[in-house]
Amino acid sequence: MTLTTVLLLIVIGLLIVLAEIFFVPGSTIVGVIGIVLILVGIVGAFYLGRNTGFLVFGITLALVAILGYFGFKTNTWQRFAVKSAIDGKATEDARRFQIGQSAITLTRCAPIGKARFEDGTIEEVYSSGDMIPENTPIHIHRIIDQKIIVKPQS
Repeated sequence: MTLTTVLLLIVIGLLIVLAEIFFVPGSTIVGVIGIVLILVGIVGAFYLGRNTGFLVFGITLALVAILGYFGFKTNTWQRFAVKSAIDGKATEDARRFQIGQSAITLTRCAPIGKARFEDGTIEEVYSSGDMIPENTPIHIHRIIDQKIIVKPQS
């Protein structure tokens, strides 16, 4: 086993363990595979010589400590977090609308979009089939539960 192979095994093992901790928590198998790769790399380093083995073991231990510190440090993952808020809302009371009522699409409906009705309210609407482009006159075709199903006006 060459030094390159040893280092590659350790780096891949560390990446797999990090993936287990942060991206696939609870699966255990991914983490075990990563730990096994790290251990195989360390054992392989001892086959290259005792001093090389202890050097690789020490560097690996230091890397694990550093990655653990920065991985669990507060605010480390803030730049990866989604900071935008959902400002949309579903139709609360579709019973106030009638079949045949007219509106105009504000966004394309593919199959969901927004439409402005005659009274000025903006609601989420669903196309009954194909995509409906924005700024298209529509009418209510059906109302199922709280979903307003629309079709383009002919």
